[in-house]
Amino acid sequence: MALFALGPLAVNGVQQKELRRKLEDWSWLLLLVGATAMVVFSGYLMWLLAFKISAVCIYCLASAAFTVLMLLLTLFGREWPDLGQVFFTGITVAIVAVVGTLMLYQSIVGSSVNAQNPNDPFVITSTSGPAELALADHLKSINAQMFGAFWCPHCHDQKQLFGKEAFSKIDYVECDPKGANARPDLCKAAKIEGFPTWHIKDKVLSGTQPLVELGKVSAYTGPQNFKNQVEGAVAPVSK
Repeated sequence: MALFALGPLAVNGVQQKELRRKLEDWSWLLLLVGATAMVVFSGYLMWLLAFKISAVCIYCLASAAFTVLMLLLTLFGREWPDLGQVFFTGITVAIVAVVGTLMLYQSIVGSSVNAQNPNDPFVITSTSGPAELALADHLKSINAQMFGAFWCPHCHDQKQLFGKEAFSKIDYVECDPKGANARPDLCKAAKIEGFPTWHIKDKVLSGTQPLVELGKVSAYTGPQNFKNQVEGAVAPVSK
């Protein structure tokens, strides 16, 4: 959007007036397309926030407000020579954005397989070694908790790092009410904003954590020869 808005300013000079005028016409049209699509998608996100997540997110609300402001500035920031074209373009882009958004939503819902399904793609397939088991026992002894959701790919990555046997010892809190043994009230009380999130003593870690990092944060002194390794932490999946 910044490129569309500032692009015509790169053309200077009296002899390039016509080129700049054409660029401005195209840039305004592209701004209209972008702002309309952004407003439609922000509307979808606001619907999720209100009816699915049931939470207040200041950053999300600010983002939605900025997209609406951007559309208003695009519509009223110039004199459009053909209002019919503006209307037709806006309606067309809005329809495409709605269809794309619904397809995205359905793909996400479709992938949310029940956690008890044996064909669940998020079943833990890795095995645990002595180091993973020792770390899991240590984390359990200090009441460490991992908050996640059964459909979260990064949560699955974290489980895979531990392996099936070790992760069964972890105090895992399922935040999605549709998941097995769900405890959404604990997630709400802990103000969980993304998955996975670790609570270890007085520390909060977001994203997939290397087992070495979990050991360091929890003052683990056992064996460090973990079978599975990951480079760095992976950003958490937002609720």
